[in-house]
Amino acid sequence: MTKPPPSQITSTSTEKPEPKEVAARCHEIQTGLGLAEVPEFEGLRAVGMAVRLSLHIRGLPSVNYETMRLVATHFLGIPSVAVKSILELLAEVEFVKLQTEGKTIKAVVPNVPYYETLYETLGVYAAGAGFNEAEELSIELLCRLSKAPEKVDTLRSKLGADQKLLSRAFDVGKQGAYLRVHRSRGRDVALSPTYFSENADIYADMVAGVGSRQVQKLMKALRALQGVPLSIVQKNKEIAGTKFTDEELNLLLRLAQDGAVKPPSITTKHSGEQFFLFTPTPAGAALAPTKRDIYERAMAVVAAVRQGQFLPRQYAIRSPGAVLYTLKSNLKLGRATTEATQQYRKLVHLRVARLVDVGSGFSELQIIDTLENREALEMAYDLVNAGVASGAEVDQAARDALQREHTFVESLVSSGTLQRRHNVSLTQAQQIEIEYLFLK
Repeated sequence: MTKPPPSQITSTSTEKPEPKEVAARCHEIQTGLGLAEVPEFEGLRAVGMAVRLSLHIRGLPSVNYETMRLVATHFLGIPSVAVKSILELLAEVEFVKLQTEGKTIKAVVPNVPYYETLYETLGVYAAGAGFNEAEELSIELLCRLSKAPEKVDTLRSKLGADQKLLSRAFDVGKQGAYLRVHRSRGRDVALSPTYFSENADIYADMVAGVGSRQVQKLMKALRALQGVPLSIVQKNKEIAGTKFTDEELNLLLRLAQDGAVKPPSITTKHSGEQFFLFTPTPAGAALAPTKRDIYERAMAVVAAVRQGQFLPRQYAIRSPGAVLYTLKSNLKLGRATTEATQQYRKLVHLRVARLVDVGSGFSELQIIDTLENREALEMAYDLVNAGVASGAEVDQAARDALQREHTFVESLVSSGTLQRRHNVSLTQAQQIEIEYLFLK
């Protein structure tokens, strides 16, 4: 694999993204583009493919190479011809061991570390390989938009990049569906559908009206205390120590009312109906289609625990992280309570848990033991402790396919709709260069 030349891009930003963030943005870009060909993206896409494949093989036993090649192309949007070089990259960073006969790979033995280390390691690899100007610009653009939508004019000013190059970055991003531009109040506002997928027009309208800093401030605060009750925020005018003005509170209330932050609700006799605030449900590379239902269950679990933490009838939960750890470890709480029936009723409706009556008004919460519910508990634990759920990017169908016989995967692929490669439109300069080569 050829290493791209280092970037010459200039930017007004004083903060360089951390390696793990660079790897995450590469993954988002690659997932959005899928099998589309973008001539100027080489190192970026290699890192993105490496992240995507690593996420899906982590924790698996030895996988037949031909099976992996089929699954990588059909499920993960990695071109068949690139699979070998991506595996060699992963072998270089010791994420896999390749079992070979001569130059032929026969099997792949995964040794992928946990998520944080995964992203960090591949981000450091990317820094050593270097990106070209177009790649670095797209990464920085997405780094900014992952925090909050931004006015296009403001981005042009902050990034300080060549205007043709920036226009090209926007065009490729829109074709890859990892970037959108909304027109609001006479202004163009760019956003990342990965982080602001639902009710994007609301965010665009707010950024056009008040700028991105207030929206970014709200999102950062919510990540620090996922599932905080709206009534508590309105009462204290703060989230996790971040103070809010009345204008910012009204902004948060509008986000909740319009569904942009999708607050679950819980109704109890002692506190009435309460809404619990989360950052917007992720999409794209940050949330595989098979994980949406699981993620919604995770938010419901967090909301129920936050109810007991902030709005108990009698005894408050002091450590929500400890409660969630007990739930995911033991699949039940340590003791029955009189508040469980109302506090956890929604988990019963979602078939996450059951409430067992033990008499005298006490009920014990027991998790229904399914893979989906176990994963929802892991996500809930991550949301409370880290502000983001690990593993939401992984498509379970792809992991299942990797563990099946090669002949089964072949039949699965042949009976389904194959992903097809296509080209993102070339720039004028690229077209002229190709014409010159042919004429020459």
